[in-house]
Amino acid sequence: MAINGTAPAPASTTKPVVPQAELDLAYSVVRPCLVKQQMLSNKFAHSFGMRLAFSVEMPLITKRAGYSGILMNLEHMAMGMETMSQVASSCLNVGITPMVVVPTCAPEWISRSLDSGAQAIIVPHVNDVVQAKMCVDAAKFPPMGRRSVTMVTAMTQYSSNIGYRAIAQAVNDNVLIMPMIETREGVENVEEIAATPGIDCLLIGCADLCMELGIPQEYDGELFHSTIAKIAAAADKASVDGRRVFVGLGGLEPRPDLIETFAKRHACIRYAMAGRDIAVLMAGMSKQAATFNELSERLQ
Repeated sequence: MAINGTAPAPASTTKPVVPQAELDLAYSVVRPCLVKQQMLSNKFAHSFGMRLAFSVEMPLITKRAGYSGILMNLEHMAMGMETMSQVASSCLNVGITPMVVVPTCAPEWISRSLDSGAQAIIVPHVNDVVQAKMCVDAAKFPPMGRRSVTMVTAMTQYSSNIGYRAIAQAVNDNVLIMPMIETREGVENVEEIAATPGIDCLLIGCADLCMELGIPQEYDGELFHSTIAKIAAAADKASVDGRRVFVGLGGLEPRPDLIETFAKRHACIRYAMAGRDIAVLMAGMSKQAATFNELSERLQ
């Protein structure tokens, strides 16, 4: 992946290659994916989740707070595509990653979310290599995938003067596809899923996975830890020939101690969901209300 808008030089090959000047132009136009850049730089990326506050002002607040991205969960909340697109464009404008959880691996959800401004796509319940390939096909332009050509988007700053081959390479480099491993079947097939070309990060849905394993919320148990290790090993095995496959953690934000333990234990774990608006509001409001309720008691 290019860092800071500089395109990697095309490899020497007998096939036609994109001129370097055109690639440089494409990479200078395409908005960089901060979450992906941070993981590639061995930093720990983290996102803030939207559940209640859908304002386009939220990305700026999120950026100033220090997050890497905003996560919009279309699987579990009542956000529409138009609102998602507006928030995503705001994220791109302030320089954080707009991340979207789509309801299924259906191509129309993935490609439409990307066309509407999303930069990272999280796909729930990916259980086998067929579904993993569906994710890549919908998210990446040829030759890596089969995403339909729609180059004039917020991610490309609505540029229409750059050749398709150059812009496709730059966009593919800055789109993050993250299948969720959260079922027994997904764990059983995790090596094949991770090995699928175009998969960037395996996101562990910790709550659903533990429910599937019959150990709800038992995050300190041996079975959960060994399952994390198996998924991390699959990502490491797939990281060959310059390719990097990462692992992310979803649903463990109440346990930052455990997130740190896993990140230190497995170098490929470099992303986590890190809270959501409803939890921050409840914590802040509860503290503020308690302060004034105590004041009221002292006045009696």
